[in-house]
Amino acid sequence: MMSRCFLFEHFIEALLRSEPNALTFNTEPGNVVIHAHCHAKALMHTGYMKHLAGRMHGRKASLLDTGCCGMAGAFGALSSKYELSLKVAEPLAQQVRSQPHGTTIVASGTSCRHQIEHLAPVRVKHMAELLADALVN
Repeated sequence: MMSRCFLFEHFIEALLRSEPNALTFNTEPGNVVIHAHCHAKALMHTGYMKHLAGRMHGRKASLLDTGCCGMAGAFGALSSKYELSLKVAEPLAQQVRSQPHGTTIVASGTSCRHQIEHLAPVRVKHMAELLADALVN
């Protein structure tokens, strides 16, 4: 079954590995940090996300050494779990807040993006947005 299911980043990285010219990216400099979703971490090593972001020449990409964002779907939205959700998310929020101004934060998990934006003054992008913004027409 896994052979027919792909995470977006894994699919695009595999495509570009076999067809390096399938997408052309601009070479704007920038710093990109990636928070990998717990689901992705459970399935495989997430280094492919860094490698994919690194295909956009000029950008320095790194994976944040983070745990769960604390949201876990609807868990963090429950009033009875909200405070616990914030405690779980604090190490991630600290890492995001410590990034230099102008750093692009990437998180493919919807709940992860929501939680990070709730706790840090940043806009978080999905990897698809990062790639789309960097495409050369």
